[in-house]
Formats: sequence, structure tokens, C-alpha cells
Amino acid sequence: MSAGRDVPGGPEWPNAALTRDLGGFFAPRRVALIGASESSGWTRLVLAGTDLSAGLDDVVLVNPRRGTVHGRRAVPGLDALDAPVDLAFVMVGPDHVADVVEQALAAGTRDFVVLSAGLGEAGPRGEERQRRLVELCAAGGARLLGPNVSGFVNATDGVRLFGLPVPDGLPAGRVGVVMQSGGLATHVLGLARSWGTGLSLLVTTGNEAVITATDAIGHLVDDEATDVIAVFLESVRDPAAFRATALRAAERGKPIVALHVGSSSLGREAALSHTGALVGDHASTVAALEDLGVVPVRSIEDLVATAALLGRHPRGLRGRRLAVVAASGGACELIADAAEPLDFTLPPFAGPLAKALVEEMPAFADVQNPLDVTGFVVKAADLPFTATRLVAEHGSDDYDVTILQSVVLPAAPGPDEDVVRARFGRLAQAIRDSPVPVVLQTGAVFALSPFALEIVRENDLVILPGIAAGMNALDGSARYAELLPRALRDRSPVVPVTGGTVNGTVNGTVSGAAASELERLLVECGVPVPPSRLARTADEAAEAAAELGFPVVLKVISEDVPHKSDVGGVVLDLRDPDAVRSAFEKMLAEVASRLPDAVLDGALVAPMRPAGVELLVSVINDPNWGPLLTVGSGGVLTELLEDVVVRPLPVPERDIPGLLSELRVSRLLGGFRGSAPADLARVAAAVHGVQRLATTLGPELRAIEVNPLWVHGDRVEALDLLVDWAPRPEAEKVDSESGTQ
Repeated sequence: MSAGRDVPGGPEWPNAALTRDLGGFFAPRRVALIGASESSGWTRLVLAGTDLSAGLDDVVLVNPRRGTVHGRRAVPGLDALDAPVDLAFVMVGPDHVADVVEQALAAGTRDFVVLSAGLGEAGPRGEERQRRLVELCAAGGARLLGPNVSGFVNATDGVRLFGLPVPDGLPAGRVGVVMQSGGLATHVLGLARSWGTGLSLLVTTGNEAVITATDAIGHLVDDEATDVIAVFLESVRDPAAFRATALRAAERGKPIVALHVGSSSLGREAALSHTGALVGDHASTVAALEDLGVVPVRSIEDLVATAALLGRHPRGLRGRRLAVVAASGGACELIADAAEPLDFTLPPFAGPLAKALVEEMPAFADVQNPLDVTGFVVKAADLPFTATRLVAEHGSDDYDVTILQSVVLPAAPGPDEDVVRARFGRLAQAIRDSPVPVVLQTGAVFALSPFALEIVRENDLVILPGIAAGMNALDGSARYAELLPRALRDRSPVVPVTGGTVNGTVNGTVSGAAASELERLLVECGVPVPPSRLARTADEAAEAAAELGFPVVLKVISEDVPHKSDVGGVVLDLRDPDAVRSAFEKMLAEVASRLPDAVLDGALVAPMRPAGVELLVSVINDPNWGPLLTVGSGGVLTELLEDVVVRPLPVPERDIPGLLSELRVSRLLGGFRGSAPADLARVAAAVHGVQRLATTLGPELRAIEVNPLWVHGDRVEALDLLVDWAPRPEAEKVDSESGTQ
């Protein structure tokens, strides 16, 4: 845990306006390296970067014990200077960080990068060190990046203040990067250099004592030199601020790509429901990111490649129809294999396009999509470009993107250098003129040669590295176009039921009346339930069964048994009174033997429903992101398949059929092997009703779960309802059962 603005008891940050405008922070003209020394590898690395920083006018070395460092003049402190420096880069031991910051503040410096570790991430003593640092910055109106950071690389303004290696030849460009990991930042720089991805600014945020990742993202949203933002995200310290920043990026059409890492058991422990076991920190964060228009990716390679592609096509791809031009049959097969699980299609070449391709391809070529232009490309180097041009001319209505995977990037200039440059110039112009976006893709991941990078930069080309990362980047680009309308939708809240309360559920007593009230509210919110009767004795159960009609099910009623089937608390398909009486006695005895401390209140009797599709529908109140709707496979398949989709509330009722289509179980809803197709409008209404009930029950609710929501043609019923209330000294769990299969 880092100590800073998020530490309980820590100071409130009074200077938020300072971190909302970071333009000057990342473009200082005069900087000081405090703690510069001969023995420090960081000093050497930072100095190497400053030597290449065209945007810096002056670099001051500070060492109280030496007059020179690495052959350069050093001063004992900033008070020895005739004017303040714009920014101080601090590289001293953790016990001295606050002291040197205090001295720098007295000398007039207000911006700091603190490379030093051993503060907020280093236990109680480190937290106290960082707390003092935050207090100094708050009192002095100072901005601080870190501690425990590598620094930043501002390629746009030519400023490198970075404590790790920066590769030679790093191109400037339009991709901004925010990293909560300093060590991985150097790998992002390496990938950007290897693939010719131009960066505007890379920032590492470390412990985020003052400047947070959200602050840095907000700066890039406003930065005119940045078109797309790539984020390595370990945690979101202020979800509300992040949400506002991400929505601002969506409104401006500036894509954010995020690699969120880490999962947590906290989500699994947050509720008694099945959902708590399925939706942890990672799943809830990814769901929240997508709801804000942020594209989630799964690797550093995908992060860089997707950001590079969205930098070229910031609105994303309009669809998932691919045209592929390659010079290898194997590459065609690999692309097709990678396309299918990502829901890309490869419509066949037909009509005028097919005719034009046949006229241009060698006689032995098979004109199909993907198109293998064959080894004939060695003789006719422009053949792939010709095929790409024909797709643009004849297939602009049939394809959303063309993959050109047959371009050989030159390793070094040769005698035909002018010919090569002219060929790539024509390619770049064809790409600019094409109404169908064209992406260049290599067959494998490798670093481009210096000459190839020169060709890429002078023609403003984007190279997708390898088939896997390249296809994932295309998926991310298409995903952004799909997510953006959701981010920009009307977010009117779900309307609760007027006066909907459940007496006795939060003040310590759970009564039968409370359970009945929950069932009444469920129906009023639009979720049908089957008829049921509460039985205290075996005879009452038999009488209720006769009244409801056979066959019936029995389910034990107890606040202490949230998952009845796990302990023998459910009996199915009882077809006469004697069977009901016998099952009642045996069921209660079985549950009592497994849970001897449980208080058993009898059994619920309900009609037995025929086989249908079983869904899980729940809302959990996530501590970071608020209420989240989860829909998935229900019944016994819930935890076995882990087939769920998660969305932050509110989810409009009209969007729920699309949400259901993302589930593997969705094929059953369409009618499978002769079964009646589900009435999706009624299913959507029931799912929306669960949202409404969660909203009605209010902030004390921790989780509500219907499992299963039974669907049989045009019949939809909640067969089981679990409500889990937020823990308080007097809180109780309410478990209202509405029948089961």
C-alpha cells in the first residue's frame, strides 16, 4: 500500500488545480539532479537522457560533498543558485527525501520527480515518510511525481528525465503512455522503438503521492500532441476521478487503451452469492473500463500495437470484415485461424473485385480471401500493392479493413535504395487514398532495422508486429468503435419502486414478512415468480403441494443456509403427498446433520418447472465502481462454466439482448434442437427488473442474485432469490426463496 492522498488519516490534497494542468511540469527548461553521484547508476542513466534532451537549457547537479560529479560541476544545494530550477529530480535515500524537498521548496522549486524508493510501499515507516512528503507539497503548493518512479520521457518537447535506459532512435509521435510500473516502462520504450511507434509522452507514476495516473491521463486527454493514450494500470485510486477523465476522453474521441493487471480475492469475499466468486477486482475493473469506452488488452505487446493502430485510426474500425493480402499460404491460414475467435469475417472476393484480381494475379494463383499473391511477388514487387488498390476500388462497401502482410521491410539500404524508397512512397500514398483502412502486418514479431524504421517514419506508416499481436490490435480498434457509443450513452439512473422497503432486513431481524416483501418487490419490479407456500411441518408441506399441484419441489428455509443444494436442502420432482411428507423430514434432517448450528424455519413448496434455460442475474455493489450487473449461465453451471458478462449499472433494457448474446448459453435461448426460442423481450425485462430491485433496496445492499432465472419459451420466472446486506453490527442476511427446479 502506498501512502499518499489515499491513506486513511493522510492530508487532504488542497491543490487539485495544480495536478489538472501538468503542461509545464513535463516541459521544464532548467532541472536539478539532487543526489547525483559518481557511484549511482541512476545518475549516469539520467545524465545520458538529459544529454539527448534538446528541450533542456540547463542541468544542475546537486551533491553536498563533492564539487564535481562525472566531470561536471556540482553545487551543495539549490540555495547556492541565483534562480530556482523548474524541476528537481530527487535521487537520495528514503530518509532524506522529505528534507531535500523541503530545502528545494525554500529555494523556490515547485515541481519534483522522486525516483527514491522505500517510502509508501515500504511499510508503516515508509508510509510516514511519504505522508510528510505529501504534507510538504500541500503546504508549498508543489507538484510531485512519485516517489518510486523512473521519471518521464517527453519526446514531443525533447525532455528525458528517466532513470532507466531509453533506446536510441526512439521516434516522436502521437501515442501517450502512462505506466504504474516504472520497470516495465523501459520495455514499452523498447517496443515503441522496435516497431516504429512514435510516442508523445511516457510517464511513470509510482506511489502516486501527489500526481496520480488519472492526473497524467487527464493531461494527455488535453494534450494536442497526443491522439491516443496507452495505460498500464495496477489500481485506480479514485474511481470517480478516473470515470470523469475517461468520459472526457470519449467525448473528445481520444481513445484510451488499458492493460489492467492483478486480481483480488476481495471480490470473492464481498458477497455470499455465486457472483462474488465470479467477479473479482480484475473482472469488475475491466467491465468498468469498457463501460467508459476504454479498450482493455492483455499484454504489453497488445498495448503498444493497439495504441499505434488507434493513433492512425482514432475512431476505430467500422466493422470486422477483413480483406487479406499476403505472400504466404501459411500466413493466410494463420490469419484466418486468428480471425475467427475474434469474430472477424473474411467475405469472399466476388463480382468486379474478383474479376480484377484474376486479371492481375499469375495464372496459378487462387483468387480468394485471404489472398496469397504467391512467390511471384519476388518478380513483381508491386503485386501486393496492386491487389490492395483493387480492394479499395471495388470492395469499399464490402470490407472494413485490408491487412497487407506481404511487404518486405528492407534490412539496409542497397544499390536499389531509390527504388525501394519510391515503392514505399507509392504504398504510403495508396494507403492515404484508400477508402478502406489498410494496415501493414509482419509475419512474426521482430525489431525493425534502422533503415526500415527510417522508411516507416518518413512515410508515416504503422506496422503491426506479428499475426497474434496484429490481430489483437485490430480487435482492439474494432472494440473501441463498439464501446464508444456505450460510453456516450444517456446514463439516466434506474428508477426504484416508490416506497419499496423491506422491514426487518437491516435492523437485525429477518422475518417471514420480510421474505414475502422481497418477493412482492421482485414482482413489482418486473420479475415474475412462481407461486409458493411456506410449510413448517410435513403435513403443511403436503397440503401446500396438493393446493399448488404436483409435481413440486421442496427447499429448506433458513437464514443460515444461503446455498441450499450444497447441503441437501433441495428436493425435486415430488409427485404425491406421501413423497412430500417423507422428503420434508429427510431434507431437514440432512441439513441439520451438515449444519448443526443452523436455525431451520421449515421448507418452501413450489411447483416443479420443466427443463428450460437457466440464467444467473445479479447485482453486486462493488466497493470501487458501484453497482455491477452480472448475467451468465445459471443453475449448476454457474461456477462450472464461469460464463458471465459484467456491466456497470445502469444497463438500458434495450441493450440487454445484446448482452445476452455474448454468453455461450445464448445459443440455447435461440431455440436448440427443437426447443422453443426464448422471448428475449421478456428475459430483458426480467433482467432489468433485477437492476430495479437492487436500486430499490438501496445502499445497504451488498448483493442480490436471482439464480436461476428460468426461461422456457415465453415463460420467465425467478426460481431463487438471494439478498446479501452490507455488514453492520446488527445486520442480517435475508434469503427469500421463490422456488427452484
